[in-house]
Amino acid sequence: MPGVMNQNEPASPVRFADATERSLLGGDETLVLRIERLGPSARGRLSDVIDEAMERELAARGAPSPGVGSNLDADAALSDQLFRARQVGVRRVCLALGPMRSASSPSGAIMAEDTATLLFWARATRERPVELVLDTTDECSEGFVRPVALKDALGLGAPASLPSAITGPDLEPPAVILSEAKDPTPSTAGSFAPLRGAQDDSGVGPVHSAMDRHTAGIGAGVDDGPWRSWTLALTAAKGPQPLAAFERIFVQSYLPLCQAVDEGLTDPRARSARDEFRASFVKMYTEACPTFAATGKRPKMVFDAPVVAARLAKLHGARSMQLLLVSSMRYDVATLVKEELAPRLGATARIADELILWSALPTTTPRQLDCLTRGADALRGPVTSERELEAVRGRTADTVRRVKTGSRDVYKLDACETRIRDAASGAIDAMPVVAKAVADVVVKHAGSLGARTLLFVFGDHGFTMDASGVARCGGASPEEVLVPAFALLVGDVH
Repeated sequence: MPGVMNQNEPASPVRFADATERSLLGGDETLVLRIERLGPSARGRLSDVIDEAMERELAARGAPSPGVGSNLDADAALSDQLFRARQVGVRRVCLALGPMRSASSPSGAIMAEDTATLLFWARATRERPVELVLDTTDECSEGFVRPVALKDALGLGAPASLPSAITGPDLEPPAVILSEAKDPTPSTAGSFAPLRGAQDDSGVGPVHSAMDRHTAGIGAGVDDGPWRSWTLALTAAKGPQPLAAFERIFVQSYLPLCQAVDEGLTDPRARSARDEFRASFVKMYTEACPTFAATGKRPKMVFDAPVVAARLAKLHGARSMQLLLVSSMRYDVATLVKEELAPRLGATARIADELILWSALPTTTPRQLDCLTRGADALRGPVTSERELEAVRGRTADTVRRVKTGSRDVYKLDACETRIRDAASGAIDAMPVVAKAVADVVVKHAGSLGARTLLFVFGDHGFTMDASGVARCGGASPEEVLVPAFALLVGDVH
């Protein structure tokens, strides 16, 4: 009978169970992600629904926030979540999904993106302490598994082999999709097969060679460059996005495409995708930011840096903590800074954590310092102080200065802001030099700190480029709002 298993046998990590059995899942050190109601809003975005549920459960248990670098692909994201789960005593994760009928396509088959997510989790059970439990009503549900060449679908070529079907307890590694890409986002055009059935002898369905070079139907060859995939990702990001998903798109697609356009990419599709994504975000954030103080529902912001740093210091067993604000250090500049730091820190320090903070509007240094001083209350009105309107110039720009924000000391570095401003229309080309200058100061400053000190380095706002290539700040574009933060654990790191 479906869902019933021999009590003397260990439960298969991938199985079907009814609602009663799913309600009994759990145990010591096990986190059960129960997603019983999957409606039309989950169609095509099962991965995001699971990610949101996982982050809610981890946050409820006091787990640390995810690092931005951990979201580069599905494998890295799951590894990061399991690592953070272990820190709060969780040793195993069980994903329990209710019936997927309402989240299926109009044809009744599970969407390609959602099937790929199930395949990813099924494969993960062989390598990680996770389980996948599906509803018994989905044993014979059909799901899009593998894209096929259009000529084969139209009957103009040799018939393509049907994709391998996946079984329940005897699931083979789903190499059909996951051998092609770790991120579960296949093309939506494809064939479908039952979620339960026979498997061919090889265990891997053939993939048409013509599809190897394609992503969502648009070529991404060497000659085309990676900008096409960035354009597609931004174009597909319609409607509300989970915070983690939006930050992932920002890091992986938006910023690289912005840089490509700033460096001379003229394709109208790329520019249109960038401009549309930026305009949508500006409208959303301009409307949302004033409500943060009233609702309390907001992302981690620049003025949360002291709280975030204190939590990381405790997590990593630091003896002391220091905040270093690098004015105008936007995310891509920080990426270059970290590349400079990595070989130079050696055994004296290590990057212990990374994340993204959001800048309050307007995205200027005085505004962020005011928020650091008054906290969320500062969001209720305009800036109360006009101090620090001008960054220092000359050699003093490379000096770390102590700034008083309320009862707290924050150390401030103006090297990035000063050099980007002085570069005028050459700001985009000056970024590697700027990053090296910032890294020089950070290395020197870190060397002056005691053992087991957590140095929390963060930006206050980013900048965007105008038509002449000059850096501007104060707006609500993603590159001005989303700023980097990383924690250096200094001395005695081994």
